[in-house]
Amino acid sequence: MGGWQLTGIYTYHSGFPWTPINNNCFQTPGNQFICPIRPQAYLGGAGTGTSNDAFLTQNGNFPGGGTNFFVAKSNGPPGVGRNSFRGPRYQAVDMTFGKNTRFPFIGEQGNLQLRLNAYNVFNHLNLSPFGFNTSSTVVQDQFFGTAGTTSGLAGRVLEVQGRLEF
Repeated sequence: MGGWQLTGIYTYHSGFPWTPINNNCFQTPGNQFICPIRPQAYLGGAGTGTSNDAFLTQNGNFPGGGTNFFVAKSNGPPGVGRNSFRGPRYQAVDMTFGKNTRFPFIGEQGNLQLRLNAYNVFNHLNLSPFGFNTSSTVVQDQFFGTAGTTSGLAGRVLEVQGRLEF
């Protein structure tokens, strides 16, 4: 196509894993305390949506709060596995538009490459993964299972690139 190029990449993740935690501490037989701990049991019944709507609505997948879905006491070891739930999904389209121009006077392999790289071309909202021991992951917190209001990943990013090869 006369040195013109158009390439694209579509990326999709079903949701980053996260671990629910309990605000309580566990006392070991040696009188050591482990804080915070994972809940003792998951009672089931929570939603499994990974869309933005499920995480922008307060307690979206956990109606009524996390205490309705977990046994969260301080008198037993954790029973819920690490990374056992999925957070907000991620999707983005990245594209590159470029032109290669030969420069034979520089040498046999002389080439000028101009490119425009665009990341997240359609500016899709991607929420950040849940951090450990944040209001999103603490079972007793009123915002359990909810993405923070300022927790978006990067929006559309444009990059211009020039490269001279010889």
